[in-house]
Amino acid sequence: MHVWKTFLIVLVAFAPVAVGAQGAALEPLQGRWVVTGGEHEGKPLDAIKGGVMTISGSAFEIRTASGNLLRGTLTLRAARAPFEMDMLHADGEKWEAIYAVEGETLKLNYVEAGGKDARPTTFTTSDTTEASLVVLRRDTPSR
Repeated sequence: MHVWKTFLIVLVAFAPVAVGAQGAALEPLQGRWVVTGGEHEGKPLDAIKGGVMTISGSAFEIRTASGNLLRGTLTLRAARAPFEMDMLHADGEKWEAIYAVEGETLKLNYVEAGGKDARPTTFTTSDTTEASLVVLRRDTPSR
């Protein structure tokens, strides 16, 4: 019984740190992002240009260039290099990604969880993997 009590005290004491770290990692991702390019199987993926991803807190919404709507939540591991992101869709599908924010550019490289490929480790694709690289630009409202 004493071990469980100690475990609960430790868990409660460190929970705000984990939540705070997640919030700090999420901060640079907040807002509306427009797809400017992509790559799949080592080839350009122009059909996705113009799609929009909006991130609010840990929630995401993707409106694809073809009009599909995807929603879900993000979990980040920004202590890893490259940064890791899990995207859990409302329908239960999960994407395992890496990401980088450089100025007003967001790069994501992802695969479907449970597929033949592990989470990407670089921002490249090849004809031997199912990874998809997406490049987005922060959408700043005109004044």
